[in-house]
Amino acid sequence: MKKFTVPLITALTTVTFIGCNKGKDQGQNTAQVEGQIVIVAELSGDGKRDKGFKAAEDALQRVPDMRGIFAINDPSGLGAVGALEKAGKLDQVTVIAFDGMPAGKKAIKEGKIYADPIQHPDKIGRECIKAIVAYLSGEEVKPNIDIPATLYTKDSVDSDEPLTPENPADGTADKKSRGLIGATCMDIANPFFKVIEANMRDEAAQHGYDLIYLGAENDISKQQKQIKDFLVKEVVAIALNPTNSQAIGTAVKEANNANVPVFSFDVRVQAEGAKVVSHVGTDNAQGGELAGQAMIDALGEEGGKVVIIDYRGVESCIERVNGFKKVIDAHNAKLQ
Repeated sequence: MKKFTVPLITALTTVTFIGCNKGKDQGQNTAQVEGQIVIVAELSGDGKRDKGFKAAEDALQRVPDMRGIFAINDPSGLGAVGALEKAGKLDQVTVIAFDGMPAGKKAIKEGKIYADPIQHPDKIGRECIKAIVAYLSGEEVKPNIDIPATLYTKDSVDSDEPLTPENPADGTADKKSRGLIGATCMDIANPFFKVIEANMRDEAAQHGYDLIYLGAENDISKQQKQIKDFLVKEVVAIALNPTNSQAIGTAVKEANNANVPVFSFDVRVQAEGAKVVSHVGTDNAQGGELAGQAMIDALGEEGGKVVIIDYRGVESCIERVNGFKKVIDAHNAKLQ
């Protein structure tokens, strides 16, 4: 797949425009086989609403006839919706996001977002703590615990089951704690990680453990320091959502050397030599495939040009994009 970079006249960043047919440069004037879906640009939205808005605005300038946007999470998808509403093109462009948080579901019910592969942060939080408790109890734990995504559309029926516990456990106030678990996530302001926190805290309390849950604000240095502080506090285990899968390796190795087990959630640790007992997270590639099929269904026989708003450097988001492309490529191959 050939890539070439086109600087946007009004943007402060550059956008990578992609040639989807091998050997042919394709940008704004991409030629396509009838019915094919052509990914004409990938822009970074950093998973944030304001940057998703800017990315979509930039895409509209370069690809005014685009028919679809795949955004890797709800904040960037909602930002794209805002840009499309401002430009009066929400009816022209199908937006598919990812996560299924309350604001995303609301936009789907309103017809502003077509569909979301839904993550289940409540299950991620609980399964991570269950894995920690099992390991500390001497039980064997699976190295990978995948939580499948499900597709949420306008016709989906919301479950009556809340994402956060209505009556959280009281913790260890009236009995001796079995130990302190330290957890750190990349961005505690993200509602996704707040749901994980609530369920981790409740599950830990049910098993007699205390929990400290911190956010790194996407700062790897801050997260490395948090892990050092966990070790000083003599935590019995660490639950880690790394801001950078490679750079966090040194801190994980420190925990390994201190014989403190490390568990990752949502995003894997990929640093060489850094040992993680188990990873708990969404099957992001499978979720991306659901998004790809939803885009195919939405665009129908006409197909058209599609833009991806991604989050570069974050493994879970890369997997979503790869799953999306896999399904789109297979669809296009059938039309050759």
